[in-house]
Amino acid sequence: MIQMFLSLELPTIRMRGIEKDEHYFIVTKEFTDNKKKIPKGSLGYYTRSETEELSAVVEQCKRTMKVKKELLKEISKDEAELLLEIQDMYRRCELIQDEKLFKSISNLQINDLVKVRRRTGSCVGIVKNIKNSTREYGLKLQGSLFQVELVEGQDHKLKGKKNVKDLSIHAGDIIFASNTEVEPTHTNNEESKLYNDDAKHWSKSPAGSPPQQVGLPSRRMGREKSNDVSIPHLPSGSTSDHSKNSKHYTSNTFHPGMSTPPSPDAQPAESENPALEVESMVEVKLHNNAIVYGVIRWIGTPEGRCNRWAGIELDYELNDATDGTFEKNRYFNCEQNKAIFIPLRNCKPDARFCSNVPKEIPSSPLHAPVKTTPDYLTVKEDVPPVREDEALQLMKGRMKGIQGHYNSCYLDSTIFSLFTFTSVLDSILHMPGGQDEKIQHILREDIVNPLRKTGVVNADKVTKLRKLLGCDTFISAEKDPEEFINVLLHEVLAVDPLLKIRSGQKIQESYCYQIILEKDEKLNVPTVQLLLERSFLSCDLKFEEIPLCLLVQMPRFGKQFKMFKKIMPSLELDITDLLNNALRQCFICGEVAEYECAQCLLDPTLNPGAIKQYCYVCNNQVHSHKERKDHQFRTFPYPRGVSVQSPFPRHKMELFAVLCIETSHYVSFVKYGPGKDSWLFFDSMADRIGEENIPEITDCPQIGDYLMMSEDKLAYADLKQLDGFAKRLFCDAYMCMYQSPRMCLYK
Repeated sequence: MIQMFLSLELPTIRMRGIEKDEHYFIVTKEFTDNKKKIPKGSLGYYTRSETEELSAVVEQCKRTMKVKKELLKEISKDEAELLLEIQDMYRRCELIQDEKLFKSISNLQINDLVKVRRRTGSCVGIVKNIKNSTREYGLKLQGSLFQVELVEGQDHKLKGKKNVKDLSIHAGDIIFASNTEVEPTHTNNEESKLYNDDAKHWSKSPAGSPPQQVGLPSRRMGREKSNDVSIPHLPSGSTSDHSKNSKHYTSNTFHPGMSTPPSPDAQPAESENPALEVESMVEVKLHNNAIVYGVIRWIGTPEGRCNRWAGIELDYELNDATDGTFEKNRYFNCEQNKAIFIPLRNCKPDARFCSNVPKEIPSSPLHAPVKTTPDYLTVKEDVPPVREDEALQLMKGRMKGIQGHYNSCYLDSTIFSLFTFTSVLDSILHMPGGQDEKIQHILREDIVNPLRKTGVVNADKVTKLRKLLGCDTFISAEKDPEEFINVLLHEVLAVDPLLKIRSGQKIQESYCYQIILEKDEKLNVPTVQLLLERSFLSCDLKFEEIPLCLLVQMPRFGKQFKMFKKIMPSLELDITDLLNNALRQCFICGEVAEYECAQCLLDPTLNPGAIKQYCYVCNNQVHSHKERKDHQFRTFPYPRGVSVQSPFPRHKMELFAVLCIETSHYVSFVKYGPGKDSWLFFDSMADRIGEENIPEITDCPQIGDYLMMSEDKLAYADLKQLDGFAKRLFCDAYMCMYQSPRMCLYK
């Protein structure tokens, strides 16, 4: 008999109320279901039934389970979405118990003041946007995130994060919420003044007018996903309805769901911004006062209209948006549900990137951000790789890294990965008597040294390098990283090959290794370790020597065909058993091995995922089995007369970067230090203003946690539930880069 639900309700916090069918809850006491622990703090939902049995779905569990109501606490869907983004179960429970704080966070609106807890201390900021997370966790929920702009003088509290202006946080990061509108221009440097009686001036509106509530009627933009646009300014003489959150907005957006297009003439006269043109980055206010962002792809006067309209490609999808069509006419192409059409007068320049633009709108179009480093800048003195404690301060942000230009992403991501945070290939920068000293000079003094010193390299430097690579296709055509690496190291700089691989009696030399193997349907999420071992054994290959740098290409061909949907980059690559003439251990007893068998690798009765190598005795025993008598095992050379006790020394390489490509654009994940969370994401063409590409570097510490997941856990993880960065890493990996810490000391 399921016990009656013990009511522990919070004060009423209803923004849309509980959904008709799904009733959301948080687990208040840990329990076990079918030998699986459901921790305290887990979220889920159930559907009421006429019986007393409660069938529930809990996050991380794909099946329905029976749960006692006494173990749960019912919450609204909005509250569940606030908690969903908090990964720390303890913090979820802590927040739900702090009823006053949780209620304040639930009622947060744009321009409210918040105090945020960070690893290095707290800071104060203003809520600039409330949005749904791009992650999909299941449970028919989307997490809620707050975009917070730090008030003046608060950025120094984030150690190692110079000039930080904006934070993207979840509800668990908030330790105080004022729920009072704040004028950003009235900010004060002293945090203590925010919490005493003298801080009332923070909430005053200009000219002593009543405070205007500019919050979201449905609390956040992702709730209704409407494309309706509100007029940002009322004409003079209007009543104060606007300041009371009046819902009498007039729509300026037409989408297929509307039976009759709105009349543009019904709007107050507003002038178009002369700075806006095709490719301008803009923001648009929705009917619920939420701001959406996008890029103008078309400007013109649609049929039946009397003023100019803009076709905007949004940064994210909205219900009822189109793929670039308007009233059955196509004006541009984009993904489905990402195009809206509105009068041009309702578009504003994207305030996120125009903070330095004067208040008087210039008559000329907007330009890209001022370049951080001059075009002529060269750095002759040697600059070491960026240290872990300096990485975020120097590298993170927009207009950071290498600026892309005309299909240069293959080269930008490769150079950034190979040189920014590691010295593994610094020898090629200082190699005496190089075959082409001019290219070496440009790579060292115009690209690598400025990148390490200033954090950014302009596109003209990379263009100069591309023009000297000896092939016109490198100037503007799409290429792959291995093509660039082979041309640069082999044909131009004549660098010794990075890899020496023995195949029978021959030694092959190369700069990258392409994994080649037959498709195995039983492998759901293989590791790079497993793929490399299988590839070497199937092709009868061995490393002749320990490589300084190992660049491994994933088993994918062309830019779209992938042998595996997900591949897990191994943080460490153990190449001990792939070395020729190296001391290796018997798979069974641990003594010195003399034989190996590729067919045993696929034997399901043996330990999967490990190279099968045996001493003389174990080899006879294993292959005396009737199902293994036909195996073609072979002997391999090993150092004889060596007295070494088990365990034998292992030779391991460390992952320092992963290049990824989905269809035709390369990006990279780069490890900037030994710390587990020290990961950055680099995109040389993250954005575009006019003719300028905007490179961007983003920190993604969560990658470290994902890379430590077990293969089984990742195999059963729903792609839609993966973090956006993690999904890109596991699904789009193209080349994994490894270095040998030991060999770096000698070369």
